[in-house]
Amino acid sequence: MTTSNIHTLIIGLDAVDPGIVERMSEAGKLPNLGEFIRKDGYSRFAVVNPPQSEISWTSIATGLNPGGHGMFDFVHRDPASYALNVSLLPTKKSILGTSFTYPHNAPTIFHQAVQDGFPATSLWWPATFPAHLESPVQTIPGLGVPDIQGRLGVGAAYSVDPGTKDEKFKTPVESLKRIGKGRYSGLLKGPAEQKGTRFLEATLEFQLDVFDDQSARIIIGKQTLTLTKGKWSPIFEIAFKIGFLANLNAITRVVMNQVEPEPKLYFLPLQIHPLHSPWPYATPPGFVKQTWNSCGSFLSLGWPQDTTGLEEGWITDEQFLQLCDSIFNTRRNIFLYHLKNFKEGLFANVFDSLDRVQHMFLRDRPDVIESWYKRFDDLVGLAVQLGKSKGWQDLRVIVVSDHGFTRFDQKVHLNRWLFDQGYLMLKPENPEHSLRNADWSKTRAYAVGLNSLYLNLQGRESEGCVSADQGDILCEELREKLLALKGPDDKQAIQQVSLQKEAFDGPMTEYGPDLLVGYAPGYRASAQTGLGAWENSLFESNSDHWGSDHCIAPEAVPGVLFCNQGLKNFPHPSYRDMPALAIGKNVENKGAIKPPPTSGNEDQKIVEERLRSLGYL
Repeated sequence: MTTSNIHTLIIGLDAVDPGIVERMSEAGKLPNLGEFIRKDGYSRFAVVNPPQSEISWTSIATGLNPGGHGMFDFVHRDPASYALNVSLLPTKKSILGTSFTYPHNAPTIFHQAVQDGFPATSLWWPATFPAHLESPVQTIPGLGVPDIQGRLGVGAAYSVDPGTKDEKFKTPVESLKRIGKGRYSGLLKGPAEQKGTRFLEATLEFQLDVFDDQSARIIIGKQTLTLTKGKWSPIFEIAFKIGFLANLNAITRVVMNQVEPEPKLYFLPLQIHPLHSPWPYATPPGFVKQTWNSCGSFLSLGWPQDTTGLEEGWITDEQFLQLCDSIFNTRRNIFLYHLKNFKEGLFANVFDSLDRVQHMFLRDRPDVIESWYKRFDDLVGLAVQLGKSKGWQDLRVIVVSDHGFTRFDQKVHLNRWLFDQGYLMLKPENPEHSLRNADWSKTRAYAVGLNSLYLNLQGRESEGCVSADQGDILCEELREKLLALKGPDDKQAIQQVSLQKEAFDGPMTEYGPDLLVGYAPGYRASAQTGLGAWENSLFESNSDHWGSDHCIAPEAVPGVLFCNQGLKNFPHPSYRDMPALAIGKNVENKGAIKPPPTSGNEDQKIVEERLRSLGYL
């Protein structure tokens, strides 16, 4: 392929693991992917460090590691204030208030294809929200799209007796009020509007009329829906009144999980309406409108598969899997609809439901996992057959995953280790196990995010105490001790520790963590570590439903790469090879040109709530 003739289809299969693919292919269970293997069109795929989804897909799209594009972890920190930032969803302040800004500004294969005169389409690619409205690339964004409250997605439960809030749970439990026999009312809570020093939540009242022990009717706004116990409603639209004249449109689904003795409801996160978004959602506007009108409604949240609802027990295993089925089927139909008209250029679609399914079921339900790999195999077969039926002899089909998967048996409270080893010190008057209580004058190292460890450097951190000449020595000391750390099973808990200069290259390198901690299979940073906190013990057995993960050493979770035109010129492919493979050249003007964005002066409680709404934290 040359840049004078680009006709490339990228099917992104988030989290497809090479070990599972190879085992199932050998057993004849993946005939379509097996055909690629038989024609020397398959390889394990070296993924970026750290192997987090938003970082890996951005590296695949740019050919750069985090030192080039500036996304280093789900959680970044501001060295001037030690404040946490959401790398996927940074914010900026303007005269109109707080708004979202781009998670990175590095050029991608999609921009390069357009620059070279070809059309480009990107469906559900992570870290593409908010939309670049000036760009001719056709986009529907993936991971990183918030709900209408600016979070990464938390639903809401409703009960006659909501009880007191359990701080361990992310999901709010709201009140259902009896207003008659078999009749109840509740309030859906929308975004908050600032009135002076107060924040007032927009609300929308709904009414629930119970028919019998299996069914009810819900009336909300202009919508009237019949609910069957245990079954998801279809996607429906609602509108919150904001101010005197404006409406904020949203979409959601609801399930009634109990009728007797009193009903219980669970709503998915209130999501951006793709045709009425308060923030730049997709490009161009006509593309998403055509998709919606031609293919039907679809959930817009970047993480629509509600792992939090499942983890906290608001929905059942089967309801979660039904939700994932629905999301996949809708996106498959949209993918095939647009693929039929794909005559030249670059067309990519990321399917991410398997990632969420594996987080929740890889450990305990191999039957569920195998069924999803077969589903992906069928999808690839459909795409290949469609290309043949259209006579697209030059069509290059690339199937790629951003990482593999493994069990997550032990949570590691990395800040606990730093505290125990004397690298992190607390103010004596406050015993809270959090960086909010750090004595920065004596703290030499601290951890935030899932793989990041920082030195408290003089001249960089506002209260740094480690001099530049001590930094390299301290990094080597930390690496040596971390690699010697043994877990409860007496095995190595950390497989790899990379220095900043080893892990990254490019103009953003200096903004990255000083050390990248690559956990061994079975281990991962705790959610508390991600938010700069810790518990009393270094290790904690993971009994969560979320029983598998990938945010560990990248060599332990390689991805997969398939190509129908073979991989002869790419004997050891990695994310760096994707531009050449997809568009026949590297992306020009390589690297981001500005420092990684932050959350500005946004209230840290709001930022931490946004971070906690992500399943990993």
